[in-house]
Amino acid sequence: MPLIKQIFRSWLLVCFAGTGITIFTLSCADSDYPMDNWIDGPLQEMEPPAVFFNPHDITNVSVGDTFAINLYVLQVDSVAGVYLRVKYLDENLQFLDMEVGELFIDGYDTLFFWDSTEDGFLDIYSFYLADEYSYSNGTASVATAYFRVERKVDSELTYKQPETRMVTHDNEPITIKSYGKAMIYVD
Repeated sequence: MPLIKQIFRSWLLVCFAGTGITIFTLSCADSDYPMDNWIDGPLQEMEPPAVFFNPHDITNVSVGDTFAINLYVLQVDSVAGVYLRVKYLDENLQFLDMEVGELFIDGYDTLFFWDSTEDGFLDIYSFYLADEYSYSNGTASVATAYFRVERKVDSELTYKQPETRMVTHDNEPITIKSYGKAMIYVD
């Protein structure tokens, strides 16, 4: 009987070792799924920190349609304030409204406001009273803007340089290395 127990234990040990080696081998294999997320392409071409629009292409819109577009920062570090100046053709697009994004959602005393009084420009201000222990990092939306298509002409949204800027909690500038744009294709 002890010989049977020893054989059984050896068999269990071999099974567990084989299973462990198989799992380890499979987990180390490189993935073979395609990188076909529509946002991957434009973001891979950007050098962070950056600002971009999501989606970067808006299709299937007609005159009179409304659409939403998110204004993002990409891989920012220690950011406490953002000023985005967006240029658009006001003959083709009508600005409707703006919502706050999630970049400073956990910030204390977050301030968010915008100004659309200058034709063809949208100014977005978002900041909070940060200190050396509280600031935001990463990739997140600053705001969502809503527009209506006015004319059957393709348009683009761009970030105005050098006006668009970001700062740290010490009000030190963060150099923006890449500026994205969005295309609106009207049917």
